[in-house]
Amino acid sequence: MRLLFYQSKSVICSQLRKLHTKSSILECPIEKIKNIGIFAHIDAGKTTTTERMLFYSGVLDRTGEVHKGDTVMDYMEQERTRGITIVSAAITFPWLNHRVNLIDTPGHVDFTIEVERALCVLDGGICILDASAGVQAQTVTVWSQASRHSVPYIFYLNKMDKPNANVDLCLSTIQKKLRANPLLTQIPLSLHGQFNGFIDLINKSVHTWGQDPSGRSFESTTLSEQMHGEIFEKAMKERNNLIESICDIDDTLSDCVIERFSIEDTTPEEINKALKRVTLARTGVPVFCGSSYKNMGVQPLLDAVTKYLPNPVERGRDYSKPFDNHMCAMTFKIIHDKHKGPLTFFRVFSGELKQNQRVHNLTRDGTTKLMKVMVPFADEYVEVPHVSNGNIAIVSGLKGVTTGDILTSSQSAFHYAQKHLLKSEGEVRREFFVGPSVPDPVFFSSIEASSLSEQKALETALECIKLEDPTLKVKYDQETGQTVLGGMGELHLEIIKDRLEKEHKCHVNLGPMQVAYREYIMDCGRKKYEYNKVVGSTKIRVTIDLSISQLDYPGDKNEIQVVKEKENLDNITRITPTTMSAIKDGIEMGLSMGPRSGSPLSGVKVGLQWFEAPSRTSEIAISAAASQCITQLLREVGTGLLEPVMAVELVLDNEFSHRVLGDLSKRRATDLDISQILDSKIIRASVPLGELRGYSTAIRSMTSGTATFSMELSNYLIVPEERVPKVMREITGISYE
Repeated sequence: MRLLFYQSKSVICSQLRKLHTKSSILECPIEKIKNIGIFAHIDAGKTTTTERMLFYSGVLDRTGEVHKGDTVMDYMEQERTRGITIVSAAITFPWLNHRVNLIDTPGHVDFTIEVERALCVLDGGICILDASAGVQAQTVTVWSQASRHSVPYIFYLNKMDKPNANVDLCLSTIQKKLRANPLLTQIPLSLHGQFNGFIDLINKSVHTWGQDPSGRSFESTTLSEQMHGEIFEKAMKERNNLIESICDIDDTLSDCVIERFSIEDTTPEEINKALKRVTLARTGVPVFCGSSYKNMGVQPLLDAVTKYLPNPVERGRDYSKPFDNHMCAMTFKIIHDKHKGPLTFFRVFSGELKQNQRVHNLTRDGTTKLMKVMVPFADEYVEVPHVSNGNIAIVSGLKGVTTGDILTSSQSAFHYAQKHLLKSEGEVRREFFVGPSVPDPVFFSSIEASSLSEQKALETALECIKLEDPTLKVKYDQETGQTVLGGMGELHLEIIKDRLEKEHKCHVNLGPMQVAYREYIMDCGRKKYEYNKVVGSTKIRVTIDLSISQLDYPGDKNEIQVVKEKENLDNITRITPTTMSAIKDGIEMGLSMGPRSGSPLSGVKVGLQWFEAPSRTSEIAISAAASQCITQLLREVGTGLLEPVMAVELVLDNEFSHRVLGDLSKRRATDLDISQILDSKIIRASVPLGELRGYSTAIRSMTSGTATFSMELSNYLIVPEERVPKVMREITGISYE
């Protein structure tokens, strides 16, 4: 028997600067760098897990608690008041001679953009599940985002101390809901009905936490038949199952087992190497367990990060070769600091990011100068002379940059890289230059300053927040003089209002929430349009022929394509890229406002059949011609209304189920699915967003605050004809009955 200690020198924030300026941290080789994200549902204990990681790594000398509002990563006033994560926070800390760059992301669907842009720059992730609930609605959304970015994951089953914690349930939901292959590496142990440790199946050892309330030390013993009896037999069976599952998806380990004709003799080193291979290939996901709040299981989880999640080279996104070690970095987040001004977060893909370095912005085609270079510690920043390849950095004083921009050391460095990158349709294919996918808003609300004297301050504050949050849409209505905000949900817009008042000292009034409806076309059509205008002494004449048709699904993203036929081939091939860009801008402008309600169109395919204009025609005239053509075409084919439908998931006590189901039926819920887990009901349904305004308050009232509720955008459906007058009155304020 031996006692393991995971101890390091406790440091406060002032000592952190010394920690980060040590060469052992700054000069960490790229093979020892781990860029990871922590993702979880709202109530899975993600922030608590992060706090324990910082505590055990020596960055914190004590841990904060969510319910006390003193956590390091949830530093915003709104986060501490509401007990949820709203913005992603980055931090750098050491673990086992590795440098870990960690991004803690929100779990609420209204702030999903924070997850999306973090995934653009991360190499791996930890998905935290509530052990009593398994995979929940937001977990499915995050998993699909991670799959799109091919981010490898490990799973952590938190809250194993809860009486209804169920490992089998978690594994089952991972398989069914995520279509993933879970590989259980630990079996939880209980003492007097309380979770107190686990069996490490890989190393055949037992880890238990007991005397030390901080969880820094835990007892580790070798698993043996004499000492552990029935547990030994169960553990060996589970270990064999784990090895068999890995062999099914990893040929290397399978060959080793076949050669020695024995599963039992498989060494921990062979299993660890195989687990890393399947994790990187995303054919399997290792699963770990613990209780972060009870200080159990976090250190082995950090060990797993260093063992199984990839470094920047293993991730397969090492772009140092095409850039020949010239600096290349991507912007993934911007925040405004009261004292430092705009702070820009970068992931360095190659080379080094240095102080006072001049860089070229490929996205904006401009050159700028970097000021201070820092590494993040939540809302504290440690200044460093440079940040090396593979790391996450912050730069101050950088203006004219937005999320997704790419910076290189010079324009010549990019031209050099062009020769090494694949080309597609005459343009450089920039797979790693693609920024985050920004979802469309689903709620709108008017906003106004409490007095005319504050109007200018409000406009400035909105510009700052809009730069930080790409999902916030700000529209100024010229006819009514109103400022309209578009957001991802009621909570999102409430947080924006709160930030305007508390951070920017703007007293504002927020109007009622309006649903973001869309329009769809009711028929196909085609139109040839001539744009004639005289500007000064110049006569402008543009002829454009467009066709319009429906996509398979009304809510699909619009498509614009060039129709090449024998009759128009000579005409179409003469269109220059600049002209084509102007035509697309005009078409998108026309599709942004439908003729029926002024809502944007969706599920539309537009085809360019013919285009003719003098060689020196301005791009503005070309865009105007395309926009007016598509507008007239939409009036001719007619449009209908689409409403956003949300996938809703509720977890509640059995006694409230009838009341909640009755309420959902009044809200036009469809696709009801009801399942039972112990004493709780899980209700899933599709509900129109227009029926869910104020639902979080209503569900708390119906269930005495015991239910958990989450929703995400599912699709868009046609508004029933009998409801169209009500919807039109809601949108325009005019009665159509």
